[in-house]
Amino acid sequence: MPHINFPFLGNSLVMALVIVVHVFFAFVAVGGTCLAFASEWIGYSKNSAFHDRFAKGYIKFLSDMMKMNGVLGVTFVVLLIGLFPEFATRLYNIFFWPLILEAALFMLMMAATAAYGNTWESTSNKAGHIFIGAVAAFAAVAATLVINAAWSFMLTPGTYFQDPRLLNAVFNPSFIASSTHVLLPCFINSAMFGYIYAFFKQRKAAADDAAYYSWMLDYCGTIFAVGILLQPLSGLSYLFTLKAVNVLIFDTIVKGVIVKFFWTMVSLATVAVSCSAVYLLSHKKKRKVLLAGGIAALTAFSFGAYTRERARKPFVIYGSMYMTGALVAAPKPAVETPPAPAAAPAKTAPAKPAAKPAALTPAAARHITEEALEAHGCLACHSYYGDGGTFGPALDAHLPHHTKADLKRILRKPAETMPPFDGTDAELDEFVNRLKPE
Repeated sequence: MPHINFPFLGNSLVMALVIVVHVFFAFVAVGGTCLAFASEWIGYSKNSAFHDRFAKGYIKFLSDMMKMNGVLGVTFVVLLIGLFPEFATRLYNIFFWPLILEAALFMLMMAATAAYGNTWESTSNKAGHIFIGAVAAFAAVAATLVINAAWSFMLTPGTYFQDPRLLNAVFNPSFIASSTHVLLPCFINSAMFGYIYAFFKQRKAAADDAAYYSWMLDYCGTIFAVGILLQPLSGLSYLFTLKAVNVLIFDTIVKGVIVKFFWTMVSLATVAVSCSAVYLLSHKKKRKVLLAGGIAALTAFSFGAYTRERARKPFVIYGSMYMTGALVAAPKPAVETPPAPAAAPAKTAPAKPAAKPAALTPAAARHITEEALEAHGCLACHSYYGDGGTFGPALDAHLPHHTKADLKRILRKPAETMPPFDGTDAELDEFVNRLKPE
């Protein structure tokens, strides 16, 4: 059955766009749930009306936002199964029970968040209401950790494929560092979202509300700015964990093909850290500066996520499965047939020259090539006349400039971002002949 390939954008880019949008709202949901719960608890213990109002407003907003993000989550799962069926099957087989747990935690988070927001004014048991908020926050954090286990496994599968136990997959070498690096942006994004909201609301707020929005700016701004200052430490911890696990991944990030994305992220993070420091040192007066830092931080997060994903290429599970869905295996040895014993030449009539086959039309040649590219999964990364991926060069522009010998050499020993052809010499000859039919 042929694979599904998005034209122009490619499967990887389509998935990346859905993931980036979904992850942003998911981070806000996780961090916001924890922030609302903590704010209500502080408001209850200190008798602070502002904390209670903030918690109530945030959780009501999250109840509506989670519905939209649930749709994005379903879209992500459907696209994953449709566009990368081999990978989805393998991942679900490995993480079957953790993913069942994650689904249960997500449902618990949704139910607890709805109950938390809808019972705010009707309950007289404040301690019980705060407990519901704690359940929602716990479920949100736990679900994030389970998903991150699968995400970190894709880059650092560790010893799982030598010792295939679930614990080796879940607690893979980068799980702890990656979890810290994922959870901290949840609080940063949720506080940043509150800060941006209060920044614009304060400008047109009535006198009675102006004091609340000014407090909200200081409250969210402090959490946001401190989180930005801590995030580079988390990032360095994760980066050097990757170096300890697999120096090839580290080298790919800091000096390989994706180095420009990595240093762009570092530059934006430096701007965000500088703006946060200025804001805190100004005693929270430089609010526009922190707003600029927030934009830089949000952009840096996107570059960071892209860098992390590109560091794994050409694998979808590092060292185990290529993006095409093919499993990593040693090249098959060519089967050598012993030469037949020489026979005495027989006297035969001269053979008639074989009829020259009819030349293929350009459309027929293109169809043969496209079928070969599809059969070998090349269109997962490359495009061919507009169909396929965008990760690799467009093959319709490159194939005419290479001889068959060139193609054989490239396929056997490709660039580091491309999986090698692992078939026999005869299979390679057949593939190349279909790439360049006469």
